[in-house]
Amino acid sequence: MKTFKHYITEKPAKLSATFPYKGAEWKDFRGLENPTEKEIIAHMKKAKRKELRFVVDAKGKMWAWNTDYALHDEVIFAQTGEKYNGNYAKGVFTFFDIDADFSVVYHKSGNLKIIIMNSRTVGSYALKNKTMKALAKRINSKDKKDRVFWTDV
Repeated sequence: MKTFKHYITEKPAKLSATFPYKGAEWKDFRGLENPTEKEIIAHMKKAKRKELRFVVDAKGKMWAWNTDYALHDEVIFAQTGEKYNGNYAKGVFTFFDIDADFSVVYHKSGNLKIIIMNSRTVGSYALKNKTMKALAKRINSKDKKDRVFWTDV
């Protein structure tokens, strides 16, 4: 059973995005705040390209959203009021089907693939989030269905 704290922190959220310059367009859209793995996968399956972007701050707070809605820097500025200066882990969740034809660009199902845009932010930011820490434990899983593919760019 979920505690009240879990119910409050793991829920769909209204996210915003804008760039820090005069005349920048302001966008509001639905995303996830501190999602669980199940919430991430459910949201990915609804997305057009089956991908989600995410950011994790120094305290472990994560925001995730459909890749078609906004870029990382836009969300960071709109949600926090500060420009990105390396103080967030940025990345993408997607599916990777090891048995699929490699000409397929967007996999609709398969194992979870995580791409971290800045490798130095993994330990200090990304792994402070409980969902990311749980996913990182499954990187070298012997079970092919449970394995998580993790890439640092």
